[in-house]
Amino acid sequence: MGGAKRAMEEQQARYQQGLEICIEAGVIEECENHPGSYFEGSGEIEEAYRFANAGVTSGRIGLSDGMTRRDLTDAVKEAFEDNSGIDYCPSCDRNMRD
Repeated sequence: MGGAKRAMEEQQARYQQGLEICIEAGVIEECENHPGSYFEGSGEIEEAYRFANAGVTSGRIGLSDGMTRRDLTDAVKEAFEDNSGIDYCPSCDRNMRD
């Protein structure tokens, strides 16, 4: 596998881990009717940061080789920013309008 492909896969894995942390912390929600559709939850991003850091400290959340806590919080921030500002599932909204 080439270096660029490996780097892209690592970035995707970090993003997915950040998204999962956001969901577990309640700052992002996944639509129960449309898996893969996300929208803003009820919390603030700082809650997700605390959740992630507490998980790393307790050993519940693992860091892959070479990954730092900063990398993890950057992934949390990216996932949050990609899915915040949306108050509802876009697919549900589209279906209700149709």
